[in-house]
Amino acid sequence: MQKFDTVSPLHIVLLLVTAIGIKTHVFVISPLLYTSGRDAWLSVLLTIVLILMWIPLLMYIHKKTFQFSLFKLMAEVLGTKVTNVFLFIIITYFVFLAAVALRETITWTTIAYLPETPQVLVSLILIILCWFLASSSFRIMNTINVFLLLFIIIFGFFVSIANFQYKDYSLLLPILEHGYRPVFEGIIYQASGVIEIFFFLLLQHKINEPLRFRHFFITLILLILLTLGPLIGSIIEFGPIEAKKQRFPPYEQWGLVSIGTYIEHVDFLSIYQWLSGIFIRISLLLFIIKEALQIKDDRKKNIILLFLSIVAGAAVMVPITDFQFTYLLRTYILPISFWFFFCSSIIICILTIIYSRQKRGKSNEI
Repeated sequence: MQKFDTVSPLHIVLLLVTAIGIKTHVFVISPLLYTSGRDAWLSVLLTIVLILMWIPLLMYIHKKTFQFSLFKLMAEVLGTKVTNVFLFIIITYFVFLAAVALRETITWTTIAYLPETPQVLVSLILIILCWFLASSSFRIMNTINVFLLLFIIIFGFFVSIANFQYKDYSLLLPILEHGYRPVFEGIIYQASGVIEIFFFLLLQHKINEPLRFRHFFITLILLILLTLGPLIGSIIEFGPIEAKKQRFPPYEQWGLVSIGTYIEHVDFLSIYQWLSGIFIRISLLLFIIKEALQIKDDRKKNIILLFLSIVAGAAVMVPITDFQFTYLLRTYILPISFWFFFCSSIIICILTIIYSRQKRGKSNEI
């Protein structure tokens, strides 16, 4: 491990808040409203309980393997050939996640402010910028994230406070209008976002201090708040029926912002929020892919990473309509995302137990 390229747990927390936050703040809102309606916020709160029951598993893995790359752990326990199969699956899925994030960004960009700009051009520019950041050091990524996140938070509070005049909290009632089923069905979407705190483990060899429960808990709560804010805001500003019809509810709220009589149309600030979040998310996904590549030559790693980045960018150009994509996102992509990371955590836990026993056995022999 390169000691100079490690960061503190606080930096990792902030990094994941940005990288995962764009998903919980934007991508899951529309599926939540579509499935759970005005009770979607209850689905978000129930997710806290489920994730808190899962976090001890992550803590156990981290305690047993701190500062040791999980990719190397797989190689030691499973051997090279089996590990390569697992790494191929992980890398392929992370390329897919990057493509999904990029696709949502391209769709919103076309709708919001660049309707005539070729999508392939926007896709290429974004993915190359993300590749540059991913191919640099981990510390640089964290430093950039701190500055970007500061203004993301400021603008988030700004839109919330500015729209207070339009909020009608009575629209949150009645609770459980359609029973419990829609609430439980909506849990999978929020869980598909917050379960990505599994990234803590994939980055643990880049952390200079052990993670504590508070780091997982704080990250979880911040991600929950990033969903609750725009979710409840959409319901009480537009009503559950209208909010359900919107493609990107959090950013529709920017269209309402006005300060006094003469200041309005400040929704350009949402461009900064989205692009900053997606820049960090895709860059982090690409960085994890780079860490998963079992190649010692950094130059070769970056070349392969560039190829995979272009593949992700090209995948965005698959000719399907936005209606088809939102259906796939709601029905398959988000639920599969949850199960992928949940099953991965179980597999890694089993490998950690085997690794600990092997390590204990070698110590006893000595």
